[in-house]
Amino acid sequence: MPLRFAHTSDIHLLDLQGVAPWRYLNKRLTGRLNLALRRSKKHDSSLFDHATRKAVEVGAERLVITGDLTNLALEPEFALVRSKLDALPVPSTVIPGNHDTYTRGSVAAARCETFLGHHMEGEREGEHRYPFVQRFEGVALIGLSTGIATRPFRAVGRLGPGQLSRLATVLATLRAEGRARVILIHHPVLPGESGPHKELLDLEEFGAVVAQHGAELVLHGHEHRRIDGALPGPEGEAVVHGIASGTALSQSPKYRASFSLYDADASSIRRTIYQWNGTEFTCNETSEQTVAWAA
Repeated sequence: MPLRFAHTSDIHLLDLQGVAPWRYLNKRLTGRLNLALRRSKKHDSSLFDHATRKAVEVGAERLVITGDLTNLALEPEFALVRSKLDALPVPSTVIPGNHDTYTRGSVAAARCETFLGHHMEGEREGEHRYPFVQRFEGVALIGLSTGIATRPFRAVGRLGPGQLSRLATVLATLRAEGRARVILIHHPVLPGESGPHKELLDLEEFGAVVAQHGAELVLHGHEHRRIDGALPGPEGEAVVHGIASGTALSQSPKYRASFSLYDADASSIRRTIYQWNGTEFTCNETSEQTVAWAA
């Protein structure tokens, strides 16, 4: 049986009740101003509820969120996210984005992992948090973290040599098992898709790992728009899909709130895109790829 899962990203659920003013005396000051002036007007958190209801209605067995679940990585935000995910009738798999690791304090406290750890369960190497692997029949989800604390007005990400090395081992192991490998990462992995203040700093190194060991699908968010492409692998291309923010109010087709429904097994991966039309999420496009070694 294929694994049917829904992918969304950058939902930016907001709850700042009870946050003391002094908590904003760092990078959060600019982020809070951005929320007041721009971001809060561009997102509607109720769209996340609409999306999850639709995903369950069309048979999704799991929800995958590739980061930026919060805005400022504060406790009330993570508590809200946790309550939303825990209430769903299907399990979730989440990874952090740059907004979930917004400050050095949030990283040091492992706030994302503390609040949402039961949505990041999986096999790991020793004490390392990432990658984690979730195995299913014929397919595996591989969760990575590119979230690092940065200076104001920067949203770059980094995997680091250790995580990249462990990823290489994971990809080789899963290939030997004959599983389709689905990589979950927050930042775009295709060259030129992010500006110099928002990019994945070790993008080339990530591409080199995929070129050597392969992957079937890479899912990401971060840019709040649809991005489609591929990375070269040893047996064929690794398809790359970036998704728009799941709560965006934009009317532009590339930026409109969306989620993708995937049916994945060892031989093929089928994608159906659902977009918000102002009233509901409706089917927009369907495509299918064949796993390289199964062709």
